[in-house]
Amino acid sequence: MIKTPSLSILLFFTFFLIHINAASQDIQPLCEESADKCLAKISAQQSYLDENTPPWWALQVRRFDILFNVQRFDELYGLLRPWLENTNSKALPEYKPVVSLFFGKWLRANGRENEAIVALTEALTGLKAQYEKMPSPEVGTRVLNLLGVLGKTKEAQDFAVRLEGEDYDAPIFYKEIFAELGHLALREGDNAKHIEYRIKSLHWALKLPNLQQQAVAYSNYAVALRNNENYEEAEKAFLKGLACAEQAKDIAQVNSIKLRIAENATLDNDAEKARYWLKRVSVEGLPPLQLPRYRKLVRENAPN
Repeated sequence: MIKTPSLSILLFFTFFLIHINAASQDIQPLCEESADKCLAKISAQQSYLDENTPPWWALQVRRFDILFNVQRFDELYGLLRPWLENTNSKALPEYKPVVSLFFGKWLRANGRENEAIVALTEALTGLKAQYEKMPSPEVGTRVLNLLGVLGKTKEAQDFAVRLEGEDYDAPIFYKEIFAELGHLALREGDNAKHIEYRIKSLHWALKLPNLQQQAVAYSNYAVALRNNENYEEAEKAFLKGLACAEQAKDIAQVNSIKLRIAENATLDNDAEKARYWLKRVSVEGLPPLQLPRYRKLVRENAPN
């Protein structure tokens, strides 16, 4: 039951009552801001809802996602804890697997691997049952991700084939499916599969009106080619990704791709080209985690 909100809030939540999945889609635009602003807006929207109802949970899962992605693990556990203490009788049954999923992620982040596997396996069992009962892109993505996290590579590949055959009208969904399979292939050291899945992910990314997504997909495809020592083709893909990132004015992605092009040239024993691209990297615009790689490439390509 919805409490007495303003008219705009009431209209906003009409979407939720039509279909629970709409909640996560409708809230997404709020999450393009900073994590703090996004969390504040979600919390404000939840204040108009009764706790432990489908619309409330749809927003709560978004909070879990954001806190995990920005690595605010103490806050994540604070949200999870009430539902862990008496999960069997308290949380709505359809959200128990999601609680187990994020609890497993929290356990893994805290080095409690054996407990994490138990929680993640419990989440996988519940989500697979949900998908069998009512297939959806959202649940399918979580199942695929969990299969990968738990090292069930063959099952993940088979499940992805099934998802592809569902023919959902959701390019972002299929882009993520094949990106996830690309990660698995990379981890397995299967270059041919890695390239195949990155091509498929790129195919779906190009159907999106989102240049940032396209830049990422081109860059990932280029990395797969580079890992297979196809340096010339890798550079072409990197340049296409760079063009997308520049059009999107995504400064971090622009500089990340320039760094990858320099890295590609280094592996191709072309120090002159590597130096050319390194000079075009803005250190201020580079994600901090990539600074060590930048410095390493500068040292490796310094003139004799």
